[in-house]
Amino acid sequence: MGRARLAASITARVLDGQAVALHGPRGMGRTTVLDLVAAGLPHAISVRVQRLGTPGHGAALIASAFPAETLDELPERMRAGLLDPRSVTVGDPAVFLGDALTELLTTEAGRAPFVLVVDDAQHLDPLTLAALRTAASRSLGPGALGILLGVGPPEVSSETGFVPGLVAARELQLLHLDLQPLAGADTVEMLTTADVPTDTALWAHRESGGNPGLAHDVAAAVDAMSPADATRAVRSLVRQRALALSPPVRATLRRVAAMHQPTTAVLTRLGGADAVDSIRTARALALLVSEDDYVRLTPTALGDVLLESIDSDELVQLHTELAAAADTEALARYHRALAGDPSTTPADLAASAAETAARGEHDLAAQLYLLAADARTDEWAEWITCCLENAVIGKETRVLHRAVQGAARLTDPGHRVRADLALVELGDVSPDEVLVTALQAAREHPDLQARVLLQRARLLLGTHELRTALELARRSVELAERAGRPDIEVDALTVAASVTRTLGEGGSRELIDSAAALAGTPRPGHVHTSARYIAGRFALHDDDLRRARAEFVDMLASVGPDAGYDTVHVLRSLVEIVSRQGRGREALELAGRATRAATHFDTPVATTWYIEAIAECAGGSFERAAVVSARGVALAREQEDERYLRRHLAHLGLARLHLDELDEAVEAFRELRAIDAASGIRDVTSLRWHTDAVTALALVGEADEAAELLAGVRAEIAAGRGAPGVVVAADRAEAEIAAARGDLDRARELVTRSATVAGERRLPIEQARSLVTLAHVERRARRSGRSREAAGRAREVLRPLHAEPWTAWVLARFPEGAALHTLEPEEPDACDPQALLASLTLTEQQVAGLVADGASNREIAQRLHLSVKTVEGTLTRVYRKSGLRSRTQLAALVLGHGPR
Repeated sequence: MGRARLAASITARVLDGQAVALHGPRGMGRTTVLDLVAAGLPHAISVRVQRLGTPGHGAALIASAFPAETLDELPERMRAGLLDPRSVTVGDPAVFLGDALTELLTTEAGRAPFVLVVDDAQHLDPLTLAALRTAASRSLGPGALGILLGVGPPEVSSETGFVPGLVAARELQLLHLDLQPLAGADTVEMLTTADVPTDTALWAHRESGGNPGLAHDVAAAVDAMSPADATRAVRSLVRQRALALSPPVRATLRRVAAMHQPTTAVLTRLGGADAVDSIRTARALALLVSEDDYVRLTPTALGDVLLESIDSDELVQLHTELAAAADTEALARYHRALAGDPSTTPADLAASAAETAARGEHDLAAQLYLLAADARTDEWAEWITCCLENAVIGKETRVLHRAVQGAARLTDPGHRVRADLALVELGDVSPDEVLVTALQAAREHPDLQARVLLQRARLLLGTHELRTALELARRSVELAERAGRPDIEVDALTVAASVTRTLGEGGSRELIDSAAALAGTPRPGHVHTSARYIAGRFALHDDDLRRARAEFVDMLASVGPDAGYDTVHVLRSLVEIVSRQGRGREALELAGRATRAATHFDTPVATTWYIEAIAECAGGSFERAAVVSARGVALAREQEDERYLRRHLAHLGLARLHLDELDEAVEAFRELRAIDAASGIRDVTSLRWHTDAVTALALVGEADEAAELLAGVRAEIAAGRGAPGVVVAADRAEAEIAAARGDLDRARELVTRSATVAGERRLPIEQARSLVTLAHVERRARRSGRSREAAGRAREVLRPLHAEPWTAWVLARFPEGAALHTLEPEEPDACDPQALLASLTLTEQQVAGLVADGASNREIAQRLHLSVKTVEGTLTRVYRKSGLRSRTQLAALVLGHGPR
């Protein structure tokens, strides 16, 4: 799970004669990857070093794994020295063993190409490492030869309490690769395959930091338990691990547990060399992971266990130390308060909380407000309300429980409504019940009514009850105007603009412009719902990519690295922009940043999977995009999240289409179409699935349904609710239909226009796709020269983009270069009917055989247990592949050339 691309890369490298070392902490799956690679090699000699032995012990293990006939070809002294390094008594043993290993590897390579695989190479003794360094640096003669080492963490030193560094192993002349944590989709796939519930698998991924071994341990520890029992089980699991740590490592990890957003730099400043060694040890033992500039404990319960193991005096000393090392006054006040410093007043804490909230550090603000509220002064109600609001925005789970308990005692309508709205945002309550209660509390306060109705409109926008959402947003605008609250009015206008655009109605641009004119600087934590953000999204949907990119780059700089949802969603928008520009490598890099930020701020995994799917379709692979999107579809169904169900279905359909899994693509698009029809969604500029669906339908022979869907897209374009990229895709999709109906002249006209406009609008992926469609049209018209020319132009468009899925798709369809799936697959040579029949799928061969028997489409459907429409679509594909035009021609081909 999640290692296929890495395994393929390593396999290719070692078969090319390279030497590779794969490093990874405990539980990261290093041995699994090595076994996977070894299983795919024509000849592998595998060795596992289970412990650190005497000098030369590793060389002896390696030599004993080789065939006896290879060892027999070595000079006697070399063979004896390798099998028993203690017998080497003359000269430098490292030089001798280096020469002997070189001879051994060269001899085996002369017999047959092979790869030497050594797992747990961290246990290799220094003498063997020196010998391997010599052998790896030499030319070993003809024959493919590779070396693959798996390097895990050494055992903890009994003298220092640290895991030793592996400087010697890193100095080997190899390609060193670090095994990365699994992505969330892969962890979930791995665990749900083992019958772990999805919710548990998601939690295990978060708690393990993507370490597969630890994820399995966590999931097994909480199997079928209640939340309270699960917490106790995980604490029991980590308690044993904590007890095995040396005092310096425990001291460093206690600092991590007590700090707000701990960084390696601060830990090193506090602990010096011991902290560096402790961090290395904790990472090697899968107790600590890095997320950009920050580190965190895995599992999270480890922090509680470590802090519970010290007395109150030690805890006070710890917070006093952290206060002295704090980078900001707010953080220093936080630690001084926890240390019981009487000079830090509740008012000071609240003031620092307001400052940190204004900077977007809502998690720290929540903790500071809670400490201030604990004093039970007259400001308690305001502070506990602020605590809850910031805890929800900042996903600060450590204070949420106490904040919710405190909010239950609020009586003032203003505080009560604010708390209710925060609880709804949290998602742990029934929103309808809470909002009805809040609306009653707000009945004499227009501004509070406006906030409640606005929150309800946002929820309905998420569930696609769009008409009601629009009505509530408009009422919220009126109430906000009456109350003199332009901030609420801006938010309500923004929601109204979003709903209007989704419904495909006019006026959305005017609404968002009105909101932007009233808006001030968005509040930290609310940037992703602000008028400026939505205006940027509109620019993206309108294909005004330069403007959209400039807006979101500026937003990213302003929200900073600690802005939670804001950071994730701004990065998501940038991923979409660069993907549309064809910048595949940049899309993957930005998606990686978004995933790390989402993990750090505990953002819902459906969001990160969606961002990953977008990036994979731009710069990764359609296979990977299909895996992630399919998992996203399953999760969205479980959670009844229609918004992300639509998003994942769109990318699942796109990936399936370009993997030639046409029936599955059509199924995804039809479900998406049904959702949009039921919700009244007519926008064709955001997800842009419509023209991909037209293509898929045309390819399976559903030309009438494809034309009907395309007519709806054309109507939106004619009403001024399209975008340049939508027009380009609509022309290409109509060309698909025309070609399916045999009108190649019309298809050529449409797709030529599509490619031209895409080039003018700087939409390179759309341009390349249209050129590939043109290449297929020309090939069907038997104009091979023009077909090659169009495919070559598509290749040139893609060449500088690093748009790997599209490039791979092109090369698969047109080896000389082009772009992905469209009107037809590569045709076999018309003069070789046997090859032509062999190119058909099993179902296509069965249908062709029954046609040759004289069966009607209905009879074929009954005999093969298919629908008549499926038979018709299959025949369309057979005709397209073969270049035939009638059942008679097909029957003659089958009866004259080969089996049915």
